[in-house]
Amino acid sequence: MRLDLTQRSDLALQALDVINRSGGQTVSGPAIAGVLRISPHYLGTIMGPLARAGWVRSSTGPTGGYRLAILVSERSVLDLIEAMEGTVDRDTCMHGDPMQPVVEFCALHEPWTRSRDALLDVLAATNLADVLGHDHNKDDGGPLMGSPG
Repeated sequence: MRLDLTQRSDLALQALDVINRSGGQTVSGPAIAGVLRISPHYLGTIMGPLARAGWVRSSTGPTGGYRLAILVSERSVLDLIEAMEGTVDRDTCMHGDPMQPVVEFCALHEPWTRSRDALLDVLAATNLADVLGHDHNKDDGGPLMGSPG
């Protein structure tokens, strides 16, 4: 994947913030969607990758919703971007076709590579708890609130 911060990644960060502020409680999809000002249907496209990556646990039913399955203090901004967008491609030339092998590097290859690597290093070193300003809770692996025990 190219190095992009999409609306999906931004919304994922905001959704994690809403869930993290719940203090370990289950937060309903409609509640998260309301805070993010998006439709519950679109929220599913945001939460699906987070659930598949093991960042959140979801439950269905009248008391269903989402809970954190990780500590945000143990994840970086780069981890979130890659969970949402895929692994960042560190090898493609900024002018090259990602589907074709690089035959000759452009004049900007070295400064672009150094800049990209520096940015990725900063994103990898930036803790999500620092970005969100807190780390309230993670799911302890027990039953989700409102689900059978």
